[in-house]
Parts: sequence; C-alpha cells; structure tokens
Amino acid sequence: MFLLLPFLLACHAPQLQVLSVTELGPIEQNSMIRGRDGGYSGMAFDHSVWLYGDSVLSVENEDGSAWCNNTASWTQDLDASDNLEDFTDWVGSRWVPVEFLPRTEAEAAFNTAHEGDDCLEEPCGARWALWPGAIVEDPDRDRALIFYHLIYGENGEWNFESVGSGIATWSGLDQQPERPVVDADHAQPTLLWHDPTAAFGAAALVEGDSLYAFACEGDWAKRCLLGRAALADALEPTAWTYWDGAGWTQELDQAVGIFDAHTMLSVHYDDAIGRYLALYNRPLDDRVYLRTAEHLEGPWSRDEAVFATEPSHDGAVAYGAMAHPELDRGDGAFVYFSYFRSPADWEGEIQLVEIEIAAP
Repeated sequence: MFLLLPFLLACHAPQLQVLSVTELGPIEQNSMIRGRDGGYSGMAFDHSVWLYGDSVLSVENEDGSAWCNNTASWTQDLDASDNLEDFTDWVGSRWVPVEFLPRTEAEAAFNTAHEGDDCLEEPCGARWALWPGAIVEDPDRDRALIFYHLIYGENGEWNFESVGSGIATWSGLDQQPERPVVDADHAQPTLLWHDPTAAFGAAALVEGDSLYAFACEGDWAKRCLLGRAALADALEPTAWTYWDGAGWTQELDQAVGIFDAHTMLSVHYDDAIGRYLALYNRPLDDRVYLRTAEHLEGPWSRDEAVFATEPSHDGAVAYGAMAHPELDRGDGAFVYFSYFRSPADWEGEIQLVEIEIAAP
C-alpha cells in the first residue's frame, strides 16, 4: 500500500479527497487464458459479471482457434479488499473459454467465406468481431443488457473499424446473450447506432426507470456524448434521446460532448461524496483520472490524476481503467477499479486497485 497525503481539490476540480490507494494485483484468470483486455463489470443474476475484449488462449477451443474476440466470467466474491477469486468462465463443450457474444448467421457465414489464405471470397482474412461494452441489470424484465460494438476487420495491423453499436439481452448465466433485431431493413439489423462516432456503451448506468449511456469517440480528445432511454424501451431506436447542452433531443447530430475521457470508462453515483464519479485513462496516458458532477448532464469538474498504472512489459501504456461499483465498500468510501497491462508477449492481466475517497 502507499498513502497519499489527503488533499482537498479546488472548486473546479473533483469534489473529493483521496485518502489512500492500494494496489491489489491481477484478478483471478482462467489458466487456459493467456490474456484478455477490457474488464467491464456489473451485477447480474446475483453475480459480479466481467466482460472482456480480445482474449488469447493457451489451448485451442472447440472452433480450433486460440483467439476469441470476447469472453466473460463471473463471481459471487464481492469482497474486493483482498482481490477477487472463484470466477466461472463462459466455456464451450470442451470446457475451454469461447466467445460470449454471438455473431448473427450472416456474420458467421461471412467469416467462414473469408477465412484462411485460400478463402472462398476475397479479401481473405476479412471478418466481423464483437467487443463488449458496459453491462447493466434490468431485474423487472429478468435480464441484463450488454452494450457491444460491431467491428469489421481485414488483414494488417490496426486494420479494423467500428461500424456501430447495439445492446444484447441476457437472460441467465446458463444462456448465451441474444442480439435482437431492431431494424430489419438495415444491413446491420441488430445495431441501435450505425454511426461509429457515437459508440454508446463506453459507460452506462441505470437511474430509476431510465438507462443512461455514454459514447466517447474522437482522435485524441475523446468527447463524451450522453444518451438516455426508458429502461423498458432500451431496444427501441426511437426511445433514445441525447443531451444537447440545454435539454434532451431525439436528434443524435445535435448531441454535445459533456467532458473528454476515453472509449472505455465508468460512471456511477458515489454516496460517500454525494456526486457522480467518472474514472478512466486518457489516451496514451498511464495515469488514472477522476472527475465528478452533481448531475449526469454536468457541469463536470476538471479531471485530476490520482494513480499511475504499471506499464506493460515492453513499456506500452496500460489502458482500460474503469471502476466496479458493485464492489464498493463503506457506501462508496472504498472504490475498486481495474486496468489492463501486458506482463509478457501475448499475455495480459487485469490489475485491481482500491482507492479510498471522502467528501471535502
């Protein structure tokens, strides 16, 4: 553990004191997984459910691949003060982790046709992938909602792009999520948002009967938009409205950014400080930042760095910092967040950190 001298940040900075920071090490990981990034989490079906992005396996799964675009695990261990354990992974028939979010029949057929160096259709290596975003619980409808991004890629480094985002529904730990059709006339019928610059699900939370979601895109300044819909109507494209700086509009192109952050972050209400708390890395920055607001629409405070992450083995900057409010202790006085780093080539780990905060 290392302690920070308690400090009171100025009025234009987050309205909180940081009392201590404790590094807890990497969370438990299935021995058949060499590494996976992401790490969104939330309560669902009485478990803390964790969703990951690209995952590298140490063995081949039932599809003959050692690569998954997404995986998932969950635990009932909610005491993060000594780290987390007893995770169960989503696995296939061979008990090896497999992809959690399903492709549509059309996406799967496309990937099969473009697979390999002697593929049936050009360009060889073209593929559809799914990356998970935030997860929220919807107990009135016996489900959880999982935001995801649909990715199109071809061969070559960094040769991929998001084509939009949607929401999958999940009805139980023993079932795979489903991606409902929300626009049957569109080429990508499961997507709620077809604009890759509005990739909602970077963070999400439920307030009363409303679901709020953030989309943070851009080059270096990842400007965050805010959308909301009735939780019961979250799968209806027309149910979503967007903050335009003065009110809520159905016109996405009128939405305005409320703060800069990153494409992965967390936002939740913290009772210990009586404010909303956003936590994230900045792009290519190894520090973890906090900012606060009395209202989700803002105004949000200036962000302040509170922790420097451990870099990856090759000096690359760690990323993916986000809080896990289902693990909070002391009514939010102890907040737990994680970030991704690589300890060796083609390996990865999700590091867990405890931060103690208080109101000024």
